[in-house]
Amino acid sequence: MKKIISLILFACLIFILSACGNKHDAEFKDFQSSLSDSKSKEHEVKKTLNKIHIEKLDSLRKTDTTDKNKKEINDIQNEINSDLVPKIKAYEKSTKNLKAQTSELKGLKQTYKKDVQKQIDALNELKRFVDLCNQSIKANEDILDYTKLFEKNRSIVENNMKTAEKSGNSKDVATITQKIEDNNKELKQTAEKSIQSSNPKEIKASINNDIMPLINKQIKDLNQTNINDEHVNAARKHTIEMYYSLQNYYETREETLDIGQKLSTIEYKQLPKEGKDLDKYQDDFDKEFQKIKSKYN
Repeated sequence: MKKIISLILFACLIFILSACGNKHDAEFKDFQSSLSDSKSKEHEVKKTLNKIHIEKLDSLRKTDTTDKNKKEINDIQNEINSDLVPKIKAYEKSTKNLKAQTSELKGLKQTYKKDVQKQIDALNELKRFVDLCNQSIKANEDILDYTKLFEKNRSIVENNMKTAEKSGNSKDVATITQKIEDNNKELKQTAEKSIQSSNPKEIKASINNDIMPLINKQIKDLNQTNINDEHVNAARKHTIEMYYSLQNYYETREETLDIGQKLSTIEYKQLPKEGKDLDKYQDDFDKEFQKIKSKYN
């Protein structure tokens, strides 16, 4: 009788173990099935990244800005924003749908989510780099525009002064001429101090503490200067416009320094340029997955 009971218990134990094994096998298959959906989203990210041809950035960023390469960098930015970013969001969302019932699979899911986040962080860094490149181009174009505007106003000032001089109003001409010469001398000396440093923080400090207050003082002084001659007064107003252009120039110069500092923190060589560059971020998950998978083979 005892022998029969032992055989029955042994058979029950085998049945229970078999049932548990089947259950765990089914749970792993559920995980694999939901993983396949997430992997298809990853494939879409990689395929989209390959289509953008990020590798072109290497030559574009090392050459002088032209309308052609400016458009190419802008196109890359647009493709990232309109095509790649939605794919990244769908990929990130898919990680939440992984079916993990056991503690082992839950741990595997967390490893997967961490590795996917590493990929997303790398792609976000790529996006940030391209955004900064475009910001740099725009800021430098603005600097060029402010320089042109400065020169335009300077030319108007000179023409008005010549006209006033011909009309015989030498007193007003002398007053404004002296102010402009004194201002230019002071501005030149102050600006030269800022370019003696290659440290962005020191240059920005010089702009904010020395150059900008000086320009404000000179604008205020010109606004308070009484001029009777029509042409000299026009010259005075356009001199003030010159100084406003200078202010905009230096504000944008600060912006380019900020952009340059941010770009210097990004290791371009480490950025993903192709889909295959994302594979290295999933090493932890791949090892853990294969280890668990071997139990069910």
